[in-house]
Amino acid sequence: MNGAEAEELSDEAIRESILNPIGTALLSDIAMGKKKVVIAIDDMTRTTQISRIFPHILEELERANINKDQIKIIAAVGAHRPMNRQDFLLKLGEDVINTIEIENHHPYENLTNVGNSSKGTPIDVNSTYLNADLKIAIGGVIPHPLAGFGGGAKIVLPGVCGIRTLEANHAAGMKGEGAGIGRMTDIRRDIEEVVEKVGLDFSVNLLLNERGELSHIFSGHFKEAHRKAMEKATQFYSTKVTLNNQICFFNSFPEDSELNQAQYKPFNFLMTAPNNLLDRRGAIVIMTSSYEGRGYHSLLSETGSKLYRNLVDSVVWRAFVKKRKVYLFSPNVNIYDKNHFFPKSVELFNEWSPLIEDLEKNYENSPKATVFPCSIQISE
Repeated sequence: MNGAEAEELSDEAIRESILNPIGTALLSDIAMGKKKVVIAIDDMTRTTQISRIFPHILEELERANINKDQIKIIAAVGAHRPMNRQDFLLKLGEDVINTIEIENHHPYENLTNVGNSSKGTPIDVNSTYLNADLKIAIGGVIPHPLAGFGGGAKIVLPGVCGIRTLEANHAAGMKGEGAGIGRMTDIRRDIEEVVEKVGLDFSVNLLLNERGELSHIFSGHFKEAHRKAMEKATQFYSTKVTLNNQICFFNSFPEDSELNQAQYKPFNFLMTAPNNLLDRRGAIVIMTSSYEGRGYHSLLSETGSKLYRNLVDSVVWRAFVKKRKVYLFSPNVNIYDKNHFFPKSVELFNEWSPLIEDLEKNYENSPKATVFPCSIQISE
């Protein structure tokens, strides 16, 4: 990853980006005369340090004579679990959560329909978000298998849209249609069309280094600023690889708070890597903390949810696993969690030593192995 050793952004660099937006007027000018402000933030499945951005956003809003009683923060959880007080403390800091109203988005309630996209996606959007006259979003720009990269309009869809909208937007991508990682995709275009209809006035897009720290920032128009972020991200997250490995270790950090998130992340890299990255009968080792255990996703991961399926039935499994052996290492999940997402052929290890012993048994004579330390990487 070219950005692995990138330095953390300074407060001055953050402030400079907010005060020099791409494709929009100053936030303080846009905010002038507005009555109801909503700020959508990404959730705990992302490590984005929103607390470092908020002081600069609030400073601009104060210049427009907007007080904190006029502001509402929405956790753009999409179909993920709602955030709790401890989550908001970590994400926003104590001063913000004690002085500004905060609520979680609900994908089944408090929704307004505003028609369909040209692709036929029904647009059910959070009513609180829709009814605000100033809409701001803050989120991380990391590789994503459906939308190319996170950030930009994606904070709105899926972040603050209803379950019908999420299902329509995700369904084609789950079949491998209109999706792709590290590039502009048809799914991203559909997302942006929806956001054109529901509005997003100011977008803050953040790139993360290998340690999960903020490394680059692009603020302004939700398309124009995000395009600049994507351009940088394509280079920043690219990684040179050695080929013809017998074993590849894929660490799911920083997207591994839960197994629901971590299950797909190793395949993100395989989607962009050369075919000969890993031997056809080699081993894929998925490593994840999953400190929240199985995790939650009301569209994709719960028994009976609309798009739930075991990974063995997915396009990525058929395309990238084939005859390869797959291992899962996590100290915080059990066999039932593993079987919910992975086929029974995947071996689960909660401790490191037995996994290494098994690999040594199956891949003798000093096998060639590569370790990928984080999931936010794409192949050069």
